[in-house]
Amino acid sequence: MAHELLAQSSSRGKAIEVTLIDARGLARGASGASAGILHARSSKGKMIWRGIEGVEATMELIARAEGAHAESARRMARAEDADASAGDGEWMNTGERRNERVKYASGIVRPARTTKEGREFHANVRPRAGEMSDTKCLTTLECEALCPGIAFADDVVAAEARGDSCAGALYMPQGIIVDASRYVAALWDACALVASRGPAGARAKFRLQRVERVGDLFHEFDDVCLCCGAEFASLVKENQIPITLQGAHVLVLKPERETPGILGTTYVAPLGVERATCGPTKERDATVEDARRAGDVDRASSRGARAEAELRENIARAYPPAAAWDVARLRYAVRANPPKTSDGALPLAGRVAVDGHHPWFIAGLGARGLVYHALLARWVARAVLDDDASAIPQEILRDARRGE
Repeated sequence: MAHELLAQSSSRGKAIEVTLIDARGLARGASGASAGILHARSSKGKMIWRGIEGVEATMELIARAEGAHAESARRMARAEDADASAGDGEWMNTGERRNERVKYASGIVRPARTTKEGREFHANVRPRAGEMSDTKCLTTLECEALCPGIAFADDVVAAEARGDSCAGALYMPQGIIVDASRYVAALWDACALVASRGPAGARAKFRLQRVERVGDLFHEFDDVCLCCGAEFASLVKENQIPITLQGAHVLVLKPERETPGILGTTYVAPLGVERATCGPTKERDATVEDARRAGDVDRASSRGARAEAELRENIARAYPPAAAWDVARLRYAVRANPPKTSDGALPLAGRVAVDGHHPWFIAGLGARGLVYHALLARWVARAVLDDDASAIPQEILRDARRGE
């Protein structure tokens, strides 16, 4: 959102100052624990709402982040060579794993765990004549060739042997895995780069602060946009925006070989051969207080031991070889899920009534944040700059100012 505000205002020749406020720092909450699996298909193999458009927008934003990340690294190197400061604090990202990649083009598979799933895959992945598809069906043998050691249920193998219309797996060769914490840090570099190249007076600033009352922000800023995941529930009246909080533990493992991303109830999201995020547990009725303790979990604690045992059991079923991989860390986070609609679980955006004001908001990205965040930022940034909510699609719009 910060990047789009700066980019769109710059294209209009308008200088604005954007301040990003976060209580924990960049990617320290649910974003940092994200699997980073980017694709545009539902669990049944159907194209999701605005899926292609969303993936394209995200890939464009990733490319901008990568370019800014490289420029930031060059500035850091020049500053170090000159034994000088790396510049003001607005330019530098967190520095965490600065030289590592933002994305890994490993491809993604979704094995059929039941004959019902395999038949849905076969029915839903049928490119029209003359069209290229981002997804294709694999046999069980083809899937095993991509992911040695993967196991299939006997009924899926039997259905395939009978010649039923049952796919062994979906394969998305263009699917990628994004290192979420690297991406967010690089994207902040992109914000600083856009500001530095924009009209005089354009600024991108970061502030480490917990917001307790939204109304107080309007004493300092002309406008406010709330984009704060699970903690959104602490800033607005209950039930004003229908999101539910779900806690999740994930394991970060050390892979023994490179493999595509594997989807399912349990996922395996490898970042090359360095590490793979696997999970999640699904813990209902999470709270804002739970969200505030997001981060690394002590594996020796009773809570950590229970979560790790559950995850190892699930991982052994999803991809047996991964059960033997060494554990690097156990993480916990809470995500904000939107309500389900006829179009699927769609994020929400618009204006909300808080403390006598109507700040903009983005909420309920759930499991699709990586697909939708770039599109949402485009729409909402345009709405903010024009003070016009009509830039946001009606399917996701919630506007507290309508009817006033």
